[in-house]
Amino acid sequence: MNTELTVLKRDMPVGQDDTIRMLLDQSKRSGRAVPIRRAFVQDAEPGLRLVTRPGPFPHLLRSPERLELFLLIHCVTARADWGVTARSETWGRATGISFATNGTASAAVSRHLAKLKALKLISTAPDGRMTRITKLLEDGSGAPYSLPSGSDEGTRKDTYFRVPFAYWEQHYYKSLSMPAKAMLFIFMAMRNPFKILLHKDREFATWYGVSPSTVSRGITELKAKGLLYEFVSEQFLDGSSVFGQSTRVRWALAAPFDLNLNKKDREAAAATWTPERAAGTALRIAPGIPVLSRALAPR
Repeated sequence: MNTELTVLKRDMPVGQDDTIRMLLDQSKRSGRAVPIRRAFVQDAEPGLRLVTRPGPFPHLLRSPERLELFLLIHCVTARADWGVTARSETWGRATGISFATNGTASAAVSRHLAKLKALKLISTAPDGRMTRITKLLEDGSGAPYSLPSGSDEGTRKDTYFRVPFAYWEQHYYKSLSMPAKAMLFIFMAMRNPFKILLHKDREFATWYGVSPSTVSRGITELKAKGLLYEFVSEQFLDGSSVFGQSTRVRWALAAPFDLNLNKKDREAAAATWTPERAAGTALRIAPGIPVLSRALAPR
């Protein structure tokens, strides 16, 4: 994202990119990423047995503007009360909801805030002539927000993933379709970018509350844009196979979305990347990659 103003004319509103940059800078996040609880994408039923259910995330896939509003609110809310006050025109420009400066942006933004309130993701209150927005727990329970610890000893509600600022700065918020965004956030929420197994579309649809076509189209787009790639192929015991074993492919998220991995998992992933497995993967995918195809061609 350009660090200079793209609009320099006096009395002219700035553009969407400049507005987003202002909000990201306002957040003062040193890690240049915003934490989001995994329960936003996939929650769990209370109890001893792990039973998962879709989080509020699928409801935001019907409106890209609403998803961006939710994410940017999480970026800029202050630690004191997890709230933020800004003009409707600012939210409108940053999210693409409205670029009007004649007072009509307020109604348009308010409709999207009302949807987030209905999902129990935020609360609002008057703050002079503007609105104070306070973020709530990402699971849609309406509980007050608290900073997730991410500790292995904590509850499942403490588990979170990080959305890098590069999502906005490199314009993925514009260039990715909603199916691609759906699968990108699902994969980031898995918190293990080196061990993604692509299940059947209907399984993903059941687990995360999205349609099978969304799964299929989203994965296809992420592959085409180089954001999802084959990491390694591995053998595993398989009683349904005549040989008693089968091969499966593990996928990985490419930069800048490969940041949601703790040290222990990163070391384990590195250990699986043996020369033999790397060579096997290269031979299998070489025909579809010109550079590899030429390198492995007989001389």
